[in-house]
Amino acid sequence: MMKKLYALSVLLLGALSINAQTVLYSNDFEDGVGDATIVGNGEIVAAENTAFGNVFHNAKGGQAVRANYLLLPETVFADLQAEDLASATITELTISFWVNKGTDTANEFTPIFSAYAAAPIDGANTWPMMVLQSRLLAQINNAGWTDFTNEENVDGTNTVSVEWLADNNWHFYAATFSPTQVSVYVDGVAQNTWNVSEADGNTVNGLFTNGADLKYVSLGGNQAWNWGDVDPAFMFDDLAIYSEVLTVAEMEAIMTAKTASTSITTPEVEANGQVVSEAYYSITGAKVGGDFEALTPGIYIKRAVYSNGAVKSSKIVKANR
Repeated sequence: MMKKLYALSVLLLGALSINAQTVLYSNDFEDGVGDATIVGNGEIVAAENTAFGNVFHNAKGGQAVRANYLLLPETVFADLQAEDLASATITELTISFWVNKGTDTANEFTPIFSAYAAAPIDGANTWPMMVLQSRLLAQINNAGWTDFTNEENVDGTNTVSVEWLADNNWHFYAATFSPTQVSVYVDGVAQNTWNVSEADGNTVNGLFTNGADLKYVSLGGNQAWNWGDVDPAFMFDDLAIYSEVLTVAEMEAIMTAKTASTSITTPEVEANGQVVSEAYYSITGAKVGGDFEALTPGIYIKRAVYSNGAVKSSKIVKANR
């Protein structure tokens, strides 16, 4: 399988305190969309905030219904079962990315991430499906269903809002899933958390037992059913899908690494000379070796020494593909 990496430079080695996670898929868009496919008029563009570098704008040419999004490889959710298909012991999932309002003008009901069994048919999507909406809600209908109702919310009511995008700043979005609980976070703060009980006829477990059925996986758009809401015109960066539930501390570490970073660019390499040595460390600071290819998938710190003596540390992710 193809290997997709992304790098975020950090100022201090050991500033983060999260363990290596199992990455099912990642894309930082620095070198394009990789093994994903642009559907519609999306483009790779340069973000004004240089910490984000190149990002994916899913509707650069204008918004339309079920027409503009990034289509991910069809194995994204199948890989959730790949490690232990017989016992199905992997029962955690996190979908995370940075998102900016971009040029969007209509987003109240737009999906921000979705997955279906197949492409839209006659202009409509069908089940099985899962949808994460821009307004902080979710829906799953895959080997069982749940609508994440007010009654399931730990606060007794759902938070429904797109105002978190209105400031035109970049925000870190994460949705975490287990068989009994689903949460949506913005910038490390839980916006909605639902306790799910199969006794009440609701289940998200189909993501873990039948994830391979969700082959048409979309970032930024592709509305549910035959609803007529346009796809958003958001910008996205650092998409990462994990077979674990990220903790708030881990989310905060990712945000710190991003916002306190400057990318290692070609001019910097030219200024510092060539890399003469490099080593890899766990996020907690333990040295794990000098051969990137020998590392297991997860999150690491790369420490590079340049020929002029400069030392740079970068947070990187090694994915399964």
